[in-house]
Amino acid sequence: MPKIERYLLNLAGEFRVCSELNKRGVFATVTYGNRKGVDVLAIDEKSGKSLKIEVKTSQRPRFVTSISQKKIAAETAPDYWVLFLLQPRAPETFVERFFVLTHKEICSVQRKRNQKYARRYKAKHGCPPDFSKGVDNVLLDDVLDFENAWNEIVNAF
Repeated sequence: MPKIERYLLNLAGEFRVCSELNKRGVFATVTYGNRKGVDVLAIDEKSGKSLKIEVKTSQRPRFVTSISQKKIAAETAPDYWVLFLLQPRAPETFVERFFVLTHKEICSVQRKRNQKYARRYKAKHGCPPDFSKGVDNVLLDDVLDFENAWNEIVNAF
């Protein structure tokens, strides 16, 4: 099956995450612009409290996070990350899977992935890798425990 163009893939992910949250009674909206600091805002209309959600959409069982490269400060970090696997299948059909993690959880998953990589890298090259270069990612197998954990966001208000 042909791959979905990256820009369209990202938009599809952001709108699908909003759709899933809206279905669960949480008002969610995509943020627009190329300087935005967050992909989706979930807003509790009664209290006015909002949650920042980072959406990472992939067609392969690997999600780019760039956590080490971005050096995200705690005060600007998203509250939640939603990893959306969107895999084209037979004509006009897709397999969709969602993984919902807090920022702390995704950082922990990324740290474990980086530790595995660092051990292999050091064994091969004799020195540790420079994580400021390259692109952090987590694998599907790393996040299976977080599949469809929408209640994390729904109950956060």
